[in-house]
Amino acid sequence: MLCSERKAIIFTLFALGMLLCVSETEANNLDLGNIVKNLLTNMERSTVWDENLHFSLIFAEFVIKQKVRFYEPTRFENQLYEDILKRIATFRAKLIVKNGIGRLDNVLQKNVRLIKPAVIEDQINTELEYGTLKRSYEKLQNTGFPSSTLSDYCLLHISSLDKCDAIEKQCLQVISSNAPTFGYRRMHQILILYVLMHHTCAPQFGPQIVYEILSTQHCSEVYREHRLLAMSYLQARRDLYIEQSALCGLFGFKEFLNKAEVRKIASWDKFGICNCVGEITFFPASNENDICKCGDHSHSVALLFYVNAMLFLY
Repeated sequence: MLCSERKAIIFTLFALGMLLCVSETEANNLDLGNIVKNLLTNMERSTVWDENLHFSLIFAEFVIKQKVRFYEPTRFENQLYEDILKRIATFRAKLIVKNGIGRLDNVLQKNVRLIKPAVIEDQINTELEYGTLKRSYEKLQNTGFPSSTLSDYCLLHISSLDKCDAIEKQCLQVISSNAPTFGYRRMHQILILYVLMHHTCAPQFGPQIVYEILSTQHCSEVYREHRLLAMSYLQARRDLYIEQSALCGLFGFKEFLNKAEVRKIASWDKFGICNCVGEITFFPASNENDICKCGDHSHSVALLFYVNAMLFLY
């Protein structure tokens, strides 16, 4: 009799523990899911609807669809993802009505190759020296190869590529170059790499391991800058920091895609004048000056970061 009672108590505690575990997991999902939804809402209320924002919406939509292609979502996740995808689709439609499709009609929209995503540990070289970089970073930031003009050209060229042998060799050089480059120029190089490796032509230019090696090398260099930027309170440097987390996080590198990073980036909104990830964001009576600018570049890349974190961390 005593044994039966003990078994009943143990079973009850086990079941309660499982229930609490599931509840905690769903609460975490809901929390970051709400951050994404709140940010989308406040972006729509913003007066800043530019190409960067549209670009982020396209990428956010892509990573969600790619995730569910390889991982069957739970019922909760399915409802959450569907809601966010509907919001993104509606927002994109409004954006296109206002600004037109622009240059982004082919980015991750045609000849797409899906790759199973995952969080990757211990691939980034975190031991690269950054002391000397600290002394000269102000002069080096946003210098190097490729130029902004070449980056824009290669991104759009690869996105619209129909025949693999028609690719411009200089665009292949952009993603494979190990020449010193810093700031946004390095991030543009990484962005082009991501777009190419998700193009159906990618296997023509090398096996998957080649793209993995390149992404590891480039993001290891980014991590040097990331450590410096983490110490700064300047908004311009935070903007670059978020973009680094977002784009290197797309490759799954845990040094950029982790819960501490989520808390850090979200705190910059939550404890600032504006709370773009909150349910209510302060706007002036007339939003012509758009005090909060929830649709600016910083929040555009943050949206992509939050979506990716929602998919793999919570």
